[in-house]
Amino acid sequence: MATSLASQLAKIRVESTNALDLKAQKKAHSKSLLFDAHHAATQDFDTLFQLCHEGYQEICQLDPRFEAFAGNLFSEQSKQEDRTQMTAAQNKSLDNVLEGFMSLVVGRLLLKPAVKAMEWLVRRF
Repeated sequence: MATSLASQLAKIRVESTNALDLKAQKKAHSKSLLFDAHHAATQDFDTLFQLCHEGYQEICQLDPRFEAFAGNLFSEQSKQEDRTQMTAAQNKSLDNVLEGFMSLVVGRLLLKPAVKAMEWLVRRF
């Protein structure tokens, strides 16, 4: 019985990204297109979302096709999403949405609003 429990705990430890390890979380989300790693690591998701959402809104004004991503990638709920807690089907669905956005934005990556919008995807997903 104890051996079974120990093996289950070991499996959970290996599969876990340790959501309580704030240092590891900050490091994982400090890769940035706009900021150096030190500055990026000090930003919270609310501040980052606000900045990136402004870029998203600007790119929507340039091309209304981007508005399709308002309910998922650039929604308030996106700040709470955790890929490690999603099922394989949910991750696949998110991957498809991300690919759709990236294929649309690729021709506009020289524009500051596009880079700001991509920043959210790089840092969050």
